[in-house]
Amino acid sequence: MRLAAAPISWGVSEVPGWGYQLSLGRVLEEAARLGLRDMEAGPPGFFPRDAGAALELLREWRIRIIGGFVTGVLHRRDTLDLALAEIERQAAWLGVVGAEVLVLAAASGRDGYDAPVELGDAEWRTLLAALPRVRQIARARGLDVAVHPHFGTAIETARSVSRLLAESDVPLCLDTGHVFLGGGDPVAIARDHAARVRHVHLKDADASLAAAVRERRMGYADAVARGLFRPLGDGGVRMGDVLAELVRARYDGWAVLEQDIALRARPSDDDAPERQIARSRDFARAHIASYDVLTMGRVSVDLYPEQIGVPLAKVTTFAKSLGGSATNVAVAASRLGRRAAVITKVGADGFGDYVREALVGFGVDARHVGTDVRYRTPLVFCEIHPPDRFPLLFYREPTAPDMTITIDELPRDAIRDAQVFWTTGTGLSAEPSRSATLLALETARGMRFHDLDHRPALWAAGEDPSRWAMEAARRANVIVGNTDEMEMATGQRDPARAASALLALGAEVVVVKRGLEGASAFTIEGGVTVPGIKVDVVCGLGAGDAFGGALAHGMLAKWHLPHALAFANAAGAIVASRLACADAMPTPREVEALLANGRATSAGVA
Repeated sequence: MRLAAAPISWGVSEVPGWGYQLSLGRVLEEAARLGLRDMEAGPPGFFPRDAGAALELLREWRIRIIGGFVTGVLHRRDTLDLALAEIERQAAWLGVVGAEVLVLAAASGRDGYDAPVELGDAEWRTLLAALPRVRQIARARGLDVAVHPHFGTAIETARSVSRLLAESDVPLCLDTGHVFLGGGDPVAIARDHAARVRHVHLKDADASLAAAVRERRMGYADAVARGLFRPLGDGGVRMGDVLAELVRARYDGWAVLEQDIALRARPSDDDAPERQIARSRDFARAHIASYDVLTMGRVSVDLYPEQIGVPLAKVTTFAKSLGGSATNVAVAASRLGRRAAVITKVGADGFGDYVREALVGFGVDARHVGTDVRYRTPLVFCEIHPPDRFPLLFYREPTAPDMTITIDELPRDAIRDAQVFWTTGTGLSAEPSRSATLLALETARGMRFHDLDHRPALWAAGEDPSRWAMEAARRANVIVGNTDEMEMATGQRDPARAASALLALGAEVVVVKRGLEGASAFTIEGGVTVPGIKVDVVCGLGAGDAFGGALAHGMLAKWHLPHALAFANAAGAIVASRLACADAMPTPREVEALLANGRATSAGVA
């Protein structure tokens, strides 16, 4: 389950006279600060109507549009073509900006959401016949459709939702607040119709105000202004039970934090919508049982020279970025829409504060980032000599906080429940991190990935990295490494021979990153290779971590191995064409665009 935001949580609505409207800039700034970089589009015109301009703005803020709320009067035959034409116009915009879902409400044809509408059988037949046409329009733009029961529309009551489910096969947007407002049971829908749920809007509602609106004793807009919709857990909707049912059903779509509010005036800092959204975010995260991707290991603050092709002695300015292999993999997975977290440690210093803030900004759960007061947050300096020389200088002496993680500090429930658990070779280079890493691999019950991640400079003289790599391999399902790392672990430089040695230990998949030659993956049934992608290389650092996060994403999605490998290869190529690691991690749309046209530039995907 992947969390996203919606502009209506900031009071931005398509309804005329709704209330004070916050600026797009403020909404984007606060969404980024909350770590919610995936969001619905809001009403038409909130983002630039020119899709190209909207894309540029989204790239600037590193925000992704995942869907959009679209209304249409679908039960009137005389105006149906006009309604479908408007839906097609909005679908075109959503398709260009990279959205996944068109969230469809069957409008009543009346202003606002207060006038009740009860469809006759003929009108129902018209509506139901229109839904396949909407799905066809959406599919032509690369979108799915999810029908949204909404108070004050043609699909409002529990009875109308039941009829929609019984007489159509269209996917559903489960809006917990509106189902509750219409007299339905969102928990029952999540339990009994999980297979139909394509999209979720998470909102809680005040039970007494909901009853007044349902019984038409209070207008909908008036009730919203009085606080009808509440932060998750504060209302009468059994939000914990809804989330538990969705988790039990392995729902893998978007769960949008959507608390409809109406602002009377510009809010002060004390009553800013951001505070309520943060509470809902924390509630949802606490009730989603597992991470999609949980990584463990190295973190750093990376300092990249802004002068290319010169040694450190000649560099005059640096750019700061979040780094560290395990941390970068978590960021990469988050950018692809996965719920991600990292188990690591930082120092009690300003760079440690920066790491936590940066993780939240990238949408990565930072609750498992510990603090070691004895050691400082690591720094890494690099030189940039494209296309293939990027020497690193590590400041991790006498040791780094992430190497002090102990067995007793492991969040074992989180590790056990994670769908993907990812460890790295650096974590094996010294105790107590070594024992903690091996035990964590034994604890995990999902897919267990081990990245060989060999950094010779981080191993003490006399240590045997090969021995510990093989110990980790015995506990993992998927082994990932480049050609040099495969040789370190197995003594075999040939990818197939190295893979054979690791498969013999019990691994199910061995993935070899081969740089310009592409990537190969091996199972006991055989191997597959995807070719390299030519890019204008700016900095190769972080490309392997982008590859790893994308590989985990593809395997979680149950893609065939060649497709997952090609997607991961393209993600790595994009990062190689950019400066920095975490900040360079691509979105799904960027990866898919590169796969489609096979070209990238240092400014992004061409």
